[in-house]
Formats: sequence, C-alpha cells, structure tokens
Amino acid sequence: MPLDSPTHHHPYHGLYKATSVPTLLEVPPLEYLTVDGEGDPQDSKLFAAAIETLYAAAPVLASVGPRPDDADQGLSPLEGLWWSTDPELNLESGDPACWLNRTSWRWTLLLRQSHAPDPATLAAARAELTEASHTPESAAAASALGARSLREGLCVQVLHEGPIEDEPATVGALHRHLDRQGLVPAGRHHEIYLVPAHTASPSRLRTILRQPVRRPGR
Repeated sequence: MPLDSPTHHHPYHGLYKATSVPTLLEVPPLEYLTVDGEGDPQDSKLFAAAIETLYAAAPVLASVGPRPDDADQGLSPLEGLWWSTDPELNLESGDPACWLNRTSWRWTLLLRQSHAPDPATLAAARAELTEASHTPESAAAASALGARSLREGLCVQVLHEGPIEDEPATVGALHRHLDRQGLVPAGRHHEIYLVPAHTASPSRLRTILRQPVRRPGR
C-alpha cells in the first residue's frame, strides 16, 4: 500500500495490526481509561498496579454504558504513551542510551473503551477500587484512574517483535522512515501490547509502535 494513502475502512480496522514495514493510517478519535505514572516500568510496582486497575475498572464501566458493536467486542489490548522529562533524552531517536536509565520516563497506560465513561460512574469506580486496595501502589493507581479522548489522526505504525530492550532499533528505524517520507512527529510515542509481557517470554512479545505525524506546513 502506498505510504501516502492512509487506510479507510471500519474505524477499528488496522488499528491493532502491523508488520515490520511502517504503514500510514488515519486513527479515529478513541476513548480510553487511563492511569498516569513515572519511572522505570520494570522497577515500578505502580506500573503493575496501574495495569490491574485498568482491567478491574473496565468491566464495571462497560456494564453501564452503550452496548458495543460486533467489531468492538472483547477487551482491548493494553496501550501506553511514553515520554521523558529529561531534555537530553529523545525517545524518538532510538538511542539505546535512553533505555538504560528510565527514571525520567513518564507514561500513561491506556485501555480503549467503546464510549466515553460517564463521569459519575468513573468516580464511583475510582472510589471503589481505592477502598479495595491492599497496597500503597494499588491505592495510588486506583486514585489516578481517569479517562481521556485521544485524537491522534494521521499516524505511522510498525510491529516490534521481541524484548522491550531491543525496541530502540525499531524506534530508530521508524523515525528514519518518517524522515525519508517527509513526515514530522506530532504526538507522543504510543505502544500497543499485543502480547502482554507477563504472559510470554521476551522473545515472543509483539508490540505495535505508533507515532502520530503531520506533513510539514500543516
């Protein structure tokens, strides 16, 4: 498919499919549950608690919302937005040094919903999960439960297969591809975890790397 022709199908068609060849696509506005955090995810109990919070909250909110259509049945994969507060670290560069010290990393974990959650229901779920928490990390994650509409629009995405530590090479290749196509990053580094890290060995992980883009001058 020509890279100057984004896909136009069902709103969710292609969002969770990718290959090693970067693909241009138009991502529609999407609704998410969110939990924000910071630091190295591999050393963070909050990161694990955030995942548990999202998956615990999703069925509660889905039970009181509009019925999803056939193309949106089932639980969506975990997703995440990533950036750094250190001006010397550019996650988009694919520099492996960015992955060596991740204390300055910031992240927003995302779980896609078929509709924007009702604010009152979201607040009730947040309070319920916070009260049921058994650790400081789970309480912090529950209290940070939120919702967000994400409007990324034009994006390029590619599939990374294998350990997270090997991602820099794929990230670097993706952004060199953008340079060749005359595209400019226009949003945060976005990852979609098709195979959850806790369910498979590192060599079997499959992660979509998505980068919102724009054409210069637009």
